[in-house]
Amino acid sequence: MPKRKIWTVCLITSCFLLYSSFLHKAEAIPDIYAQSYIVVDAKSGRIIGSKNPDTKLPIASTTKIMTAILAIESIEDYDKKIEVPASCVGIEGSSIYLKPKQKVSIRDLLYGTMLRSGNDAAQTLAEFAGRNNDGGFIEMMNSRAKELGAFNSNFVNPHGLNSDNHYSTAYDLALISSHAMKNDLFKEITSAEKYKADSLNTYLYNKNKVVYEYEYGTGIKIGYTKAAGRCLVASAEKDGTEIIVVVLNDNNWFQDSYKIFDWAFENYKSYQIVEQGQFAGRAADGTPVFIDRSFSYILADEEKDKLRFESEITVPHIINNRRTNICGTFRVYIGDEIIHTGSLVSDY
Repeated sequence: MPKRKIWTVCLITSCFLLYSSFLHKAEAIPDIYAQSYIVVDAKSGRIIGSKNPDTKLPIASTTKIMTAILAIESIEDYDKKIEVPASCVGIEGSSIYLKPKQKVSIRDLLYGTMLRSGNDAAQTLAEFAGRNNDGGFIEMMNSRAKELGAFNSNFVNPHGLNSDNHYSTAYDLALISSHAMKNDLFKEITSAEKYKADSLNTYLYNKNKVVYEYEYGTGIKIGYTKAAGRCLVASAEKDGTEIIVVVLNDNNWFQDSYKIFDWAFENYKSYQIVEQGQFAGRAADGTPVFIDRSFSYILADEEKDKLRFESEITVPHIINNRRTNICGTFRVYIGDEIIHTGSLVSDY
């Protein structure tokens, strides 16, 4: 099958014509107190700072990020009212003070789980969402973690109370959180400063100060136990650049996250590297070829002139005697490092 390689640096460099040509070197990440932390671009997953990101640690109520997103993905009717099982009442730690057989909406339980960190709310969600799974909700949590690439996590409960076999890592929490924040309902819940829970006849106020204390804060979850220390997964967005910070066992949790956000926004910006439908050349038979999917990435100023684009174009593939629209692949580099691989297509 005939092939030809083309170098289309203009696809990338054209994206930056509107930006200043002045470049400055990114400053070093500030020192913080966390035993483990990670800083990632929410859209691309690029890691721009970390310390002990793969160390397995207790994570307290940041566990509820997985609980909430899995419940959202597993339940269809969020306004459905369910009866609170007696087994979900009176759990130690944070609570929204549910009562046995009380009728509460799924939506209010989600807000109670994320805003007030209610262990009883999380357990009730888990009981309901896992009712049709033979292994129950905990098996669902661990299976979903593996699907997301969080291979160094293990869950034994939906709320995060301490257990020797209940742990995760800063890296895994960043993966889970990046996935969760792409869900509109989850993001709406975690960004709320307060919420009127009609089925509970009360207002729920967010314990996560990031959403009202930091100017660009958008979520997502705090956690604390004596074993885990102070844990925080925080998100913030400025001028289209969205950053997720995870700090584990950090007594200065909020201020450290703000310090990192300030550093990240000062030194990195998110750019649309390629866009879906962008023309990328022609195949040997003259077929016009386009970018299959858009790709965004955060870059420091000094990295912008190191970007390059390499493509390998073929004529459209024949699979099982059928012509597909796939016409090759493209790769985006910073220097010699591949940061993205995508498909080229004849239509989109």
